[in-house]
Amino acid sequence: MLESIAQICMKKGLSQGGISSIGFNNLFEFAFTALSSWLIWVGILIYIINFVLWLIILYRIDLSIAVPVGSTVYIFIPILAIIFLHEQVNPLRWVGIVLIIMGIHFTSQSKKEAA
Repeated sequence: MLESIAQICMKKGLSQGGISSIGFNNLFEFAFTALSSWLIWVGILIYIINFVLWLIILYRIDLSIAVPVGSTVYIFIPILAIIFLHEQVNPLRWVGIVLIIMGIHFTSQSKKEAA
């Protein structure tokens, strides 16, 4: 969930920058504008917190369980993007999200069966 919030902060921070396109000719301007947004810095801070928590999770949980459960970002991003960025999510993407949820469920259940 933290990664999803970080992504939303960064997207909002970038969209508030006022730069219409990115290329080699304005790369430094883009970087300066992006790094002057407080939302970008909040996103970076959340990523750092998420990284530390991910290390703790990897220490305690099998990688084959942790990574699929970490895929919840693919569930939360579209929901948060609809709420905070007013994006549209088409039905095919919702089907994909349902399949991800099913995959997370089956992966988490496989550990219980093996025990």
